[in-house]
Amino acid sequence: MMPETATTTRIAPQPMDVTTLDIVMGLTGAERAVALYVSDMPSGRRRHSDEQVRAWIAQGVERLGREETARWGAFFRGYRLLDLSGLVTVQIQQRHEQRFPKTGRLVAADQQAANSVYGDRMSEETRLRNHVAEVDGDCPCRGTRRIRMNLEEGCDSLARMCPVHAQDAIRRMARA
Repeated sequence: MMPETATTTRIAPQPMDVTTLDIVMGLTGAERAVALYVSDMPSGRRRHSDEQVRAWIAQGVERLGREETARWGAFFRGYRLLDLSGLVTVQIQQRHEQRFPKTGRLVAADQQAANSVYGDRMSEETRLRNHVAEVDGDCPCRGTRRIRMNLEEGCDSLARMCPVHAQDAIRRMARA
C-alpha cells in the first residue's frame, strides 16, 4: 500500500499584459520618464505597483504619440547631460521649463522610470539607442562637438567635449 501523497495547491503565474510590457520595453529611460510625466500618474512620491507604472507609461505614449515621446525623451536626455556638466544655456533652460513646467513631477516621473528600467529592462534594440540625446536650442558646442572654456584673463582657452554631441568619443575614451 502506498502512503498518501501530500499535494500543495500552487497558483499559476498570471499572464502579463504583453502589449503593455512590449510598449514599456521599447522605451528608453528618458522616454519612460516623459510618458509618465504626461500620464495620469500622481505627482507625489509614492511607490506604485509595476503594473500601474506600466499602464501610466502606455497611457503617456498614447497621449503624446510614439514619435513625440521619443523626441521629448531625446531632449530630456540632452538637457540632463548638459545640466550635469553645468552647460545649460538660458535658451535651453527656457525650452525645458516650457516642456516640463512641474519640476517635482518630472523628478517623480524620472525616479519611477528608473525603477521601471531596472524591473522591466529594455529590448536589445532600445538598449542600443538608450544614449540618444538632442538639444532643444543652440548647443554650447555650436555643432563642433567641442566647447571652448575660458578660465582666466591671460590664460589660453581650453576646449572640452560636448556631453551631447561627442557622447560616442567620450564613451570610447572611458573604455580605454
